[in-house]
This record gives sequence, C-alpha cells and structure tokens, in this order.
Amino acid sequence: MSDIAIARQGVMMWAHSANEDGHRQPLDEHLRSTAALAREFAEPFGLGELAYWSGLAHDGGKASRQWQTKLLRVEATGGRVGICHKDYGVQLARQHGLAPLELVLAGHHGGMTCKSSVDDLLGEDEDAEDALRSGPWAEAEGALRPVLPEIFSRVPTLPERFAGEDRLTQEFLLRFLFSCLVDADALDTQAHRLGLAGPRRGSDLDAPRLLDRFLRRRRRYLETRPPSPMDEVRERVFDAAMAAAVTGHPIMRITAPTGAAKTIATAGFALRHAVAFGKRRIIVAVPFITITEQNAAVYRRLLDDADEHADPVVLEQHSHVDVDIDGPGSDRRRQRLVAENWDAPFVVTTTVQLFESLFGRKPARMRKLHRLANSVIVLDEVQALPHRLLPQIADALRILTQRFGVTVLLSSATQPELGALAPLRDLPIQEVLADPAAVFTETRRVRYQWRTSPKPTLAEVMAEALGHRQVLVVANTVRDARTMFEQARADAGHQDQGGRAFHLSTGMCPAHRRAVLREVTACLDSDTPLCLVSTSLIEAGVDLDFPVVFRAVSPPESQAQAAGRCNRHMRLGTEGGLVVVFDPADGGTPPSYATQIDLARLSFGPGLAEPEDVTVLRTYFAALYRTLGVEDRGRPAATIARHRRRWDFLSVADGPRRANGQGRDRDHAFRMILDDTVPVVVAHGTPAERQVVQDALATLRGPLPDRDAWRRIQPYVTTIRQRSARQALADRLAVPVVGDLLEWCGEYDGGFGLVLQPRGEDYIL
Repeated sequence: MSDIAIARQGVMMWAHSANEDGHRQPLDEHLRSTAALAREFAEPFGLGELAYWSGLAHDGGKASRQWQTKLLRVEATGGRVGICHKDYGVQLARQHGLAPLELVLAGHHGGMTCKSSVDDLLGEDEDAEDALRSGPWAEAEGALRPVLPEIFSRVPTLPERFAGEDRLTQEFLLRFLFSCLVDADALDTQAHRLGLAGPRRGSDLDAPRLLDRFLRRRRRYLETRPPSPMDEVRERVFDAAMAAAVTGHPIMRITAPTGAAKTIATAGFALRHAVAFGKRRIIVAVPFITITEQNAAVYRRLLDDADEHADPVVLEQHSHVDVDIDGPGSDRRRQRLVAENWDAPFVVTTTVQLFESLFGRKPARMRKLHRLANSVIVLDEVQALPHRLLPQIADALRILTQRFGVTVLLSSATQPELGALAPLRDLPIQEVLADPAAVFTETRRVRYQWRTSPKPTLAEVMAEALGHRQVLVVANTVRDARTMFEQARADAGHQDQGGRAFHLSTGMCPAHRRAVLREVTACLDSDTPLCLVSTSLIEAGVDLDFPVVFRAVSPPESQAQAAGRCNRHMRLGTEGGLVVVFDPADGGTPPSYATQIDLARLSFGPGLAEPEDVTVLRTYFAALYRTLGVEDRGRPAATIARHRRRWDFLSVADGPRRANGQGRDRDHAFRMILDDTVPVVVAHGTPAERQVVQDALATLRGPLPDRDAWRRIQPYVTTIRQRSARQALADRLAVPVVGDLLEWCGEYDGGFGLVLQPRGEDYIL
C-alpha cells in the first residue's frame, strides 16, 4: 500500500517529512511529545493541563487528507506544504469554550495576533466555517480519534484562578502558555530534524553547588587582587546583598556607588536567594552589550565548570535574528533552530532581549519566556530603561513577582524611582543597603568642573582633554565620538608622548570592543598615555579607572555614570578624580535629552547638587516622569496597556493601526529602541577568529542550522539601522545569511568599526 493510501486511512500520519536519516516523524508521536514538554514547562505557574492540551491540538490539522498528501508530494524537494493546519486546533478550542487558547494555537507558527485575526481562520462567514467543519476538520477529527483519543477525552477547563486575574495578568499568562507551546514544538521538531533520541535539554540550576563554587572562587580572586581603598565598602555591599537574599522580598534594589562591585554582589544575592527559596534560574539583564560581555566573562570565571567538556553554566545572549516565518520552509526550520530559549542555569542578556520578548508576539522571541517563572531576575544599570515604557516595564515586574514566582533585584548607582509609577506604587521596594546616601558620601571620589558658558567646540574640548596624560571623553552621538576620536588619533603631540588613541561605539563588534578594553586596561595599568573616546555605552558598568573624564552635557544619571569611570578604585584619594562636563557648540544631542537636561538644570550643576546625590536624584526622577507624562492617556505606555487589556498582541508588538489605515504606528508599540536595526556579522580578529565566523556562517546557511552556530558568531555581530542595511545590500557591502542577519563585506576600520556613510545624526541609545 502506498504512503498516501496509508495516510488517508489514518493508520499512519506524519508530522514532519524525512530527516537526514530517512525517518519521518509520526503525527501522534510529535503531538504527545510536544504536549508533555509544554505541560512540564507550564507547571511552575500552574497551567500545566492547558499547556498539555494545546500541545495535543496545535498540529491536529495535519491529520487532514489534503495536508498528508501534500507533505509526501513535496518531501523530495524540501518545499512547503502550504496548507493551513492550525485552524483545526483553534476551532476545537472554541468548541470547548477555551477562548484564551484560540490565540495561543492560532499563533504557534506566525505569532500571536488578535481576536479578529483568529476569527478569520474559521472562515469569512458561517457558510465558510461549515465547509471547513464538514471537510478538512471532519477528516482530521476522524483520523485523530483512534490514535489520539486524549485530545477529546482530556479537554481541560480554564482554572478558576485564571478567571479571577486582572486582564493584564491574564495576558501575561497567555504569553507564557504560548512560550511553553512554541518552545516544546521547536525542541521536538529539532530532535527529529537532527535525528536525536529526544529533545535537547540544558542543565538545571544546582544553586547550592554553584553558590559554594562562587564563594570559593570569589575568595581566591580577592586574595590575588591588588588592594584598593574601595575594598572595605565592597565587602559591606556584598555582605548586605547576601543578608538581603534570605529575606524574601519580591522586589529589592541595591543602590551603591560605581566601583562597589555590584556585579559580584548581585550574583551572590541571586545564588543565595535561589538556595533559600528554590529558584530554578538566574537571569541578569543589562542595557548595553558592552556590559553583557563584561559581566558574562566575570560570571564564567566564577561559575563555569573547570572541565571544558562540561555544559557551561553561563549563557550569554545579546543579539537576535528575526526570521521571516512566513517565508520558505527552510527559513521556518532556521527560525526554530536558531532562536534562543535560555535553557541554561545562569543567563546574561540585555534588557532589550528580556522586555521585547516579554511584550513580543513571534515564536522566536517568546519561546524563552516560560524560563522566567520561579527565577531571579537582576536588572543591572536599571536607570537606562526607556522612560516612555517604564509604566509597562513596572507592570511586567508586578505580574512576574505576584503571579510567576519571580524575585527582582534592581541594581544601579543612579536608581530610577519606579515606585512612583502606578503598577508598583503599592508594592514595597526594599533597599539592600540601609543608608545608600551615607555610602555615597563616604566614597565621594571626584570633583566636577563645567565648560558650558561659553560653549566650547569639539576641537577645543579635545585639545584640553589631550593635555591630560590619561583621559576618557564621552560624546552624545556616534558622529561626535568619531570626529573627536579622529582628532585624537591624528594628534601628533599626543602621539609624540607615546600615547595611544582608542574608540568605543556600537559600530564595533563585541570581540573588537573587548580587544580595545583589554588594551585600554593595559595602558591604564602601565601608566601609558592614552585617550579613549566613547559613546555612552562606556557608562554602565564598564570597569575602567581614569584620572580624568570629559562628558558632554547630558542627564544627571548619565553624568554620574561617566563619573563612575573616574577614580573608580579611589586610588587618587577623596575627590582626586576630575570630571569635566562640556556643552559643545557644534555637537549633537539626542532629542530625548532635551527635557531631562532642562529639568536637571533646576537641581544639578554649578552651585547646586552633584549628579551622584541619590536623594536629589530620586526627586528628579519622580518629577521627570510627571513632566514627560509617561503615564498619561495617549502616551505609548497607556496605549500599550489598552491593547494588552484587549489581548491584542499584534498592536502591542507592532503598534496600533494608523487612523488613515496606512500601516501601524510603531511609535506606540513596545519597542525598547525606536530605530529598527539589523544584525550584521563581521569577520574580525585573528585568522582563527575569522575561521570561526566562516564556519558558523556555513552552518547557518546550511540545511540544519542550530543555536550553537549562532552563539559562536555573537561576539562578531553588531547592528546597523535598516536604512543603512538596505543601502549596504544595494551597494553589495553586505549579503544575506538567514532571516535579517547580514554578513558584512565592506570596509571595517580598526579604530571605529563599520564604515558607513551616516545620514543625519546617528544617536546612540
């Protein structure tokens, strides 16, 4: 009997075509395996049975005769089946009164949408729906009942607790259910494609063992590190964090000066808290890739197994590839295999990855969400979160802590006042340090000078800066930083002293930035003259210690963070460092800075408070939120909340429809960075590094790409704006790899990275 005849009888139905071993995957096997995984993933937040049934139903439409016949027909060519199979599960959920699951099942390939889009799956009218019900749906049901009876006999009901939640919490529950389904589906599909015995699984968090390893290695590190006047403060901060870890407060914040070793203290907090309260994962999210790289390196030294063949404890993820899931079937497989699912005990990522996944709608972004349940989340340098989205970020923290067993630790030297926002107003945020202001007074390390009236030119600023033996200059824009760097690089006088000029910006890939930071650190340690010119990415957590810092006029928290790179270890004594704030006559300023700078002038500056005054900063932040109207009706956060209450995932992630019907208003979507960017991989570094990139690219372009290849190229990936990407493709400076990932073929400068022709101000965010 032919394969098609068998499929039509319902005796054997396939979920996926033959893999490289020549084996097809039976449909009932795929549905049961996906269901079991999804239930396991959803149990930590109490929706295991809903997740299990969604796994049984998600590909039920593949049981139709038409789908099975087409699968076998296109198998040899690897083409797409191209027949909708998700509508069967959607109508089955509707038939059993599981309306929330309709959205989950309808989106398991293309992403979560909204009720009207789900309704469209069931036909344009009642006649169209009846035709489906008596045609392919009836065929699918008849074929499934003998081989998968539990899909009809084990239909769950919505838990009473779900019905009792507010709409915003319900919306997050749907997001997490969706995450469970798409991750389980992707893992089981991957196992089949790769011919594995079962889905790949990462290591669980063994918190007691890792805490012991962490404490032992930290002790050895402190014994070998040169002493610093900051050591006593660092030890107090660490002890306070370890004590706070066992108190059980769901939201805490550690407000401590830069250089107080918060990176290590927060890890100690997270590990000890995980031991005390049985947490299953630790996620550290930071605003800039530079800190992701630096922190991940620290955590690897303290946590990874000494055996290089053991599974790594620390996963670093900061870049993301968007794959056209409605494109060719091969791209869909890439989407499943390349997407990161955070199946690791200790994850270091960016706040962009974390929150755009929480508020996203596509499977590639959202499959990781269920890993957050019953975890510890450390938000490092929390002051860098975008103001326009803070009310929704605060609401996410409310829901995660109240419903998903998450503990949140907010870490910064310049803490924003999140408790002033409505979602957290009634939830106490506990301080780790009893009196942060006293610690800041004790560790005052710099004096401020101002070059704001009259305004100097960029050239004049650089001339003054280069008069110092070792100096850091922080600009507001990529263009200003490049202009000042090129002046420093060309300055003959500075070079005659044996000095060196360096540059840091997001135009450089992470491996390049790491190499620059190593060279800068070596120069600082050896007292070699140097000038480092950087954008604001240097300000959050980068462990550099300059005697002099020049900072373009900016919001007070940015100035304070820049000051954190000056006399960081207090080796110059009290107020031994110099911070010069300048307002360049010919420099650029990000539009978002205007209101912040104007408001800051009322409290900070010559004769007023210094930017590191934590008491004044709290008052400033609360006033800033009111001035910006971040919670006002019509602002992005309020618009996003309105669509969340309607379970309109499409409008939350992509923006509401414009009044004129022309596309969507992406300014009112949940986007951490307003400018759309595209990831670009650069073959930079040693010949060995370049070979790593080429080998990984070959895998990603091949028939069976995987996350390991994507992880290998992450140190060589930077981003450019979409308009720049389109021009680079047109000029043949870049070629596509997979999804929106490009390979850079154009010039890459050893000083500042990608060589683009900028159009207008290229602001760093």
